[in-house]
Amino acid sequence: KKNQLKASYSSVRSAQSAPIKPCEFFATMSSFLKKVKSTRGIGVDRTCQGDPSRPYYDSVYVLGELPKELPVEGMSARHVASTIIDQHELDFPEKLNTSSYVTVVEEPEEEKVALVGLKVNLADQTVYPSSFDLHDRCVSMIAKLWHAPDGFAGAGCVGSTEACLLAGLALKFRWRAAYAKKIGKPHHDPAVRGQYPNLVISTMFQAAWEKLFKYMDIEPRFVTPSVEGPEKAGAGWRVDPSRVAAEIDDKTIGVVVIMGNHYSGHYDPVLKVAEVVRAVNKAKGLDVGIHVDAASGGFVAPFQDGLEKWDFRVPEVLSISASGHKFGQSCCGTGWVVWRERDDLADHVAISVSYLGGSADSFTLNFSRPATGVYVQFYKFLRLGASGYRRVCDNMMAVAARIRSGIAALKRADGTPFVQLLDAGDTHCLPVVTARINPALDAPYDDIDLQHAIAQEHWYVCGYKMSMRHPVTEETHKLFFDAEPDTTMFRVVVKANLTMPMANNLVESVAKAFEFLEAHGKGYSSHPHHAYKDGHKAC
Repeated sequence: KKNQLKASYSSVRSAQSAPIKPCEFFATMSSFLKKVKSTRGIGVDRTCQGDPSRPYYDSVYVLGELPKELPVEGMSARHVASTIIDQHELDFPEKLNTSSYVTVVEEPEEEKVALVGLKVNLADQTVYPSSFDLHDRCVSMIAKLWHAPDGFAGAGCVGSTEACLLAGLALKFRWRAAYAKKIGKPHHDPAVRGQYPNLVISTMFQAAWEKLFKYMDIEPRFVTPSVEGPEKAGAGWRVDPSRVAAEIDDKTIGVVVIMGNHYSGHYDPVLKVAEVVRAVNKAKGLDVGIHVDAASGGFVAPFQDGLEKWDFRVPEVLSISASGHKFGQSCCGTGWVVWRERDDLADHVAISVSYLGGSADSFTLNFSRPATGVYVQFYKFLRLGASGYRRVCDNMMAVAARIRSGIAALKRADGTPFVQLLDAGDTHCLPVVTARINPALDAPYDDIDLQHAIAQEHWYVCGYKMSMRHPVTEETHKLFFDAEPDTTMFRVVVKANLTMPMANNLVESVAKAFEFLEAHGKGYSSHPHHAYKDGHKAC
């Protein structure tokens, strides 16, 4: 096959240098490409591309398809890099992606540190003790930021999903020990293991908790908030403390409160939920604790003045988790969990590892992992300091306020506002702007149509339906008790890289999107991908 390809390639090159009828040339080229494709795409043979130093776009690789099987032969490093970079060019620009909370900008020195971390397996504490010392220092800084008492424990994780799973497992094992003691059985007895414990949480939960319910066999007990706000019947995007008590029983492993839900940036009232949990524990003789899911708010709330207590200053808070790669400003794949006490934790969550040349406890679900996240997080802690994090937080909140006021000012010719704001406002929340197309417009388009229209200006703004899929039954449920599940909304996450000039452009892009949607009018009501039709895709 190699020789056949050489001959075919030579014939094509000869055809390019000698007079030939167009039809003959294309027939020869077609035959050659079929043979290239039969070898399953790029990387077939270096002889096919000639000199590896040839420019990428003068090589045969631009004609091949990306392989789905291991290529027969390799290709030059420069050409591989060009192939991957070209593929990445087809994505949305990272800086214009407002649907994600993940940090996308790095300093050159930061990238250098990250590359060093790629070579270090953080699980091997015996070989890399100094690297693991940086891990412990990060945990210590975070624990003190969250006012943890002496005796705390913590771990770096691969994002907040692993952190939430670890926290959930710790709650489950803590409950299991207490339940076994209550019924007078050892914790491994089937009478204990056969129970189906539950966890109380708002419907504003992130995907990590769906994994906990599915993977760890835990029943979700959902508290559904209101969309309208505290002046109405419910708590307005926050968990309603008055509705928590009814969900707690002797099978409850804990209550999760969310410091910055990913839909709107609202903070759950941790202190008020703790008061309810305390009262239920006293009345029922239970020992239910709280986990604070601060995936997004863990590195924002500490730098906002005037907030109610939400961290380890609240006695019922047993653990807190956060994403380092969100507002912690670290690279993707960085997360943290901190527990109030180390007592008994190692027996339930940690695994002792001795085959790497020493003995050490592993608190994480994932074992081998690069030190990149820890290195970058430590870099950011030293680079910014507390004052730097506060300035970044203030900047993001100011930019969010500009976008919020900008889109609120957009109106139809008759003066009707295009949007209805749904987020928590300019203070005491995440730098997130959430809104929906004003119901008073009676528009034939929805927020997901708006998402696609804004994308024409290169911005990625996420549209959602106000619904959730139950992690166990897979049934569709309301996200809010006072909003139909087909109702839509949209959200803009303001990260550190979103500057004020960019925010102004985004507001202009939203205005253009509404102009486009209005011009198309009722055409959207019959569109096959409309929100009320199957197949309409949202974030």
